Amino acid sequence: MNHARSGNRYMQYLPSVFQQAAEEGDDPLINRYLRIFEKMLSGIDDGEIEGKKGILETLDIISDIFHPGFSFLFDATGDTFLSPLSSDEKTVFSKYFRQDVDADEFMDEFLRWIAGWTALVLKEDWELETKREVIARILPIYRMRGTKTGLEEYLKIYVGKRVTIVDEVDPFQIGVTSQVGKNSRIGGFPPYFFIVNVDVTYLFDWDRVPGSDSDVLINALIDDYGVCWADGADVHKSEDGKTIYIEGYENSAGIVLDDSEKSAILTIDGTAHKLDVKRNNGKLTVHSIKKVHVSDIRAWKDKKRAIEEIIDSEKPVHTDYWLKMTQPRMVVGVNSDVGENTLL
Repeated sequence: MNHARSGNRYMQYLPSVFQQAAEEGDDPLINRYLRIFEKMLSGIDDGEIEGKKGILETLDIISDIFHPGFSFLFDATGDTFLSPLSSDEKTVFSKYFRQDVDADEFMDEFLRWIAGWTALVLKEDWELETKREVIARILPIYRMRGTKTGLEEYLKIYVGKRVTIVDEVDPFQIGVTSQVGKNSRIGGFPPYFFIVNVDVTYLFDWDRVPGSDSDVLINALIDDYGVCWADGADVHKSEDGKTIYIEGYENSAGIVLDDSEKSAILTIDGTAHKLDVKRNNGKLTVHSIKKVHVSDIRAWKDKKRAIEEIIDSEKPVHTDYWLKMTQPRMVVGVNSDVGENTLL
């Protein structure tokens, strides 16, 4: 009898006198005894103990755990760097580790550990897939830590909106570069000073969709408008460049640019939303016009504190900064209603 086929490869390492009974078709005690160790150490695919993998099988895939693609779960020919884990893949994943450890809990703990290698703090309210994506994006950014570009890209991960840093501040000239009561400051700015501009109303750059801002648009639809089906949707533009189509499997949305190029209409499954369009340095940028709720204001305050914490931890210690957040103001009758969502 072939010992490999019978599920016990350890018998071949014993003297022939111990193998004789097994070769004759019997199942001696020594064969059954060694199968216990083989199951725990090398692993036997016999379906016992819920398909638990052996120690050596787990050690073989340790290096794959450090790659977000999880090559031991997915086809090596796949082109998705961060493939989501389905229930079936989570079941396979759990077979390599303790049965009492949930795959999501394990991944959450593992991601926090690997994030610490790049001084990245993962937000508590992020989904597991978001944490994986953030870590994948932070690795190349870590090389630029302490630079203007590195801080900008780092903040974009947390904010998800347009972030720009101005590190060459023009001197104050009333009526030229500043206005009294708005952005003037007696004595000017201190040395090694920079300004961080965060626009929470920004959605996407019209000319970069489809293109580099397609994912930005998709994320804005999901985060700002609750369009969950937009993930993985096809994004394309009409021949005249005036309409952007977002098409999912069973749902669709469209954004039509006004002829004046000062506004646009976002239609999601028949519901219309007005958008603001601005021209900045020859480029058309699209901004949201949503009703402002008290919860939005609280969220912006929390986000501002989080941004300040990031800047304080990432900026060179000898520098100083000013955080300028552009957010929609309450305009009665436009994005707020008296007695419903106004806050003095």
